[in-house]
Parts: sequence; structure tokens; C-alpha cells
Amino acid sequence: MILHSCIDLSKDRNYTNYLSYFGDSLTSHFPKKYSSMITGYSYSVDTVGHFNTEEFNLTLIKEKKDINEIKLMYNNNKVYDINDKCIIVVNEFLDNNNLILQQYKEYQSKFSKDCDDKYVVIPNFWSNDYADNATKSKLDKNFKYIIIDSKVGENVYSSKINYYKSYMPSIVKHGYSKGIAFNEKEDIIIYWLVLW
Repeated sequence: MILHSCIDLSKDRNYTNYLSYFGDSLTSHFPKKYSSMITGYSYSVDTVGHFNTEEFNLTLIKEKKDINEIKLMYNNNKVYDINDKCIIVVNEFLDNNNLILQQYKEYQSKFSKDCDDKYVVIPNFWSNDYADNATKSKLDKNFKYIIIDSKVGENVYSSKINYYKSYMPSIVKHGYSKGIAFNEKEDIIIYWLVLW
């Protein structure tokens, strides 16, 4: 994790390298430059595929006006809360307490059968600075979610993901999701990309 204040993300070489690694189409919603005054930022990246996923999350602690701008920018997208029955969390069983498990065959993310195949997938934020095991996404219940783009099904979107292994329901066996989580109570924004 990296923490800075008063930053310009375009000068963080690791950050720009991760944007390049995942490609423009999957990271188009991430800020490329940001030099406004903010309290801090951090990001987490998994490019190894250890849990048959790859992901990239950027967390910004900002002013409320930035959250309002994001909500306005994506005003045609539905805003979800974690209790929405159609949300499926990638590998929701993972948390800091079970990382040493070698096999997860008996584990699978849960889903409701009442969604008429209108499922949306969000990451498991278990390693985020604002993680909270009280919810299935591991983020505080005050977070809301905007899914910007998502593809689910049989296709694998990374060579590091094993097609034959999945901890997800068959209806969303593989895919990717990109979006933004925000918490208006604490003025936090999280940009995400997850491939599974």
C-alpha cells in the first residue's frame, strides 16, 4: 500500500504501469491524472491470479463534490447497495482469516435465484484499507456501487485465470467487472477492476 497527499497520479510510475498492464478499455474509468488536494490515496493490485482472479483497486479520500461529479457522470447507471439481491461478490468467502487455505473447492460465492439472470458482480474488498467483514463485499454498509461495464459467462479475460477453476456460480463462471464504489458519509471513492 502507498499513501500520499497532494498527488499527481500520472507521476506514480507503478500506478501508470498497472493501468498499462490491464489496458485502456478495462481501466478507462480510472483517473489518469489527479493533482487536486486530497487527504490520501492507496491502491491494491493482484496480477498473479493466485485466487483465479486479477484485480486493481484505487482508493481516494476526497471531497463530497467529487462523489457528486461521479454520480452525475454515471447518472444513467444504476446505483447498488450491498443488500441488492442481484449482487454477486467475487470469491466472497476470502478474508484475512482464511488466506492460508490451499483449496477452496467447498467454497463458492453465493447468489439469489430471484434475479432473472440480471446479476452484477463486484469485487471482494477484503484487502482494502476500509474492509469490514460485516458485509459480503467486505466494505462498510455505507458504500454504494456503480457498475460501469461487466461481462459474465464462460469467457476468460486473462491468461492467468484457469478456465477449469471457478469459485463463482455457473451463471457468472468467468468474466470481468469494472466500476466505482463510493461512501458519501466518509467521502471515499474506490475505482475497481476485477477479472475472474
